[in-house]
Parts: sequence; structure tokens; C-alpha cells
Amino acid sequence: MARRTRRRHGRPGRRPRVRALDHGRPRPRLGPHARRARPRAPPPRPPPDHRHPGEPDVTVHIDQADPSEIEACAAIIAAALLDDPVLRTFVRGDHDRLGRLTDLHVALLRNGPAHGGAIDVARADPGGRVVGVAAWEGPDGHAPWWTQVRDVPRTLRAIGLRHAAASLRAQSAFDAARPRTPHWFLADIAVAPAAQGLGAGSALLRHRLGAIDAGPRLPAYLEATTPGSRRLYERWGFRRTDDVVVDGTVATAMTRPAASA
Repeated sequence: MARRTRRRHGRPGRRPRVRALDHGRPRPRLGPHARRARPRAPPPRPPPDHRHPGEPDVTVHIDQADPSEIEACAAIIAAALLDDPVLRTFVRGDHDRLGRLTDLHVALLRNGPAHGGAIDVARADPGGRVVGVAAWEGPDGHAPWWTQVRDVPRTLRAIGLRHAAASLRAQSAFDAARPRTPHWFLADIAVAPAAQGLGAGSALLRHRLGAIDAGPRLPAYLEATTPGSRRLYERWGFRRTDDVVVDGTVATAMTRPAASA
């Protein structure tokens, strides 16, 4: 006759339970009404200024500048480039520097991007004030000389008559580095301090480069004046083609090839 086994404080015939051990400690058993740990929430999305090129931007609105907004665009560019070392080869000295730079860029915008190019602006709200600007010269170049005459006094006030010859030499050095075939030229891009971190700069680049790639497909050209800006433009497909050296300062000429058909 088979012998029945009995466990202490248990029913006959059942084998004793063995608890799973975790680092030598018994794992607690969950009762029918015990709460299980809630899953952790996913990590938050990175802020807009850490997004990759090509990721949709939902924080700024891009459109074209109205002619009445050219002075506001020039003021944003002037403030952003106030201490730019390369720009100091054109506009020297610190006396009323912000005002002089604004005057210079009003003249440049009127006679370049506003004539056959594009002045793209970023706004925090549709129809709101300008918080970022990208000025592009189109393949047709500048306005005719007789149109530029009206801004000669403004340009001379910005540069200073005694520095005019040095500025012309600097401009000749930059002109020599530009492609000889039709292309789009990013003359200036700047974002107002209040809009930093909104992704306005990336949105402006994405907008115009997308339009250039959509056709007619042409190369894009720019001059990077700092190592940081050079690294930024490399992420957008620009590559170094030359160095422009003026009075000991160096700018990097960069070209983005035309999109393939």
C-alpha cells in the first residue's frame, strides 16, 4: 500500500511550494487585488531647435516680406551680425554701428534679393511681426545700376567715405569666389533674439532650398563666416569650395549642388 506523504501545515499528497529567489530574497506574491506598477511615460520630444533637417516645423510660419518690412528685416540682420568679423571688413568702427549696419542692409535688400530674388521671413503667428529673415539673390543678380543710385548715399553713410576703397576691395574678393553659372545666393540669414529656439532658421532654409530643388534646379551658394555656421550649412548639403581672405579674416565659400532630376 502506497504511503501518503504529509507536509507540515499542508494537505496530504501535495508537494511543498518553492518560491523564486531574487538575489537571495523571496519574490513577493501579488494578491488578486494588488496594484501592478504603471508603465513609464515615453520621454518628451526634443525641442524644435534639436530637430533634424527635413522634420516638419510647426512653430513658425514662412512667407515673403512685404516691401514695407524691408527696414525691419535689415534691423534683424544688423543686430545678428553686429560683431561678425567678416562684416567688419566692410563696415569699420563702432560709432552708431547698429544704425549703420541697418542702413547698409536696407540698400543691399532693395537692390539684391528684392529684385529677382526672395526675402523669406519667419513669423511666430500668421500675419505677425517678422522674427527671422533669409535674403536670397536670384540667378538674375542685382537691380540695374540706375535703380541702385538712390541708395548710394545710404551705403556711403554706412561704410564711410574714407573706407570706401577698402570695402570695394573686399567686395571684389567675395565676388571672385562666387560660381560663374546661374545659382541662388544666400546673402543673409538671421533670427531675432526673441525667436531663438523656435526653429526659425531651419524653417527658413528648408523652405527656400525645397523651392530651389523643386525647379528650376540650380546650385545654391553662400559664405560662412564662423566655424559654427559652416558646420550648420554642411548639414544642409553645402560643401566648401574656396576660402575668401580679407584683411586677415577668413570666410568659407560653400556650394550646394543642384538637385538631381
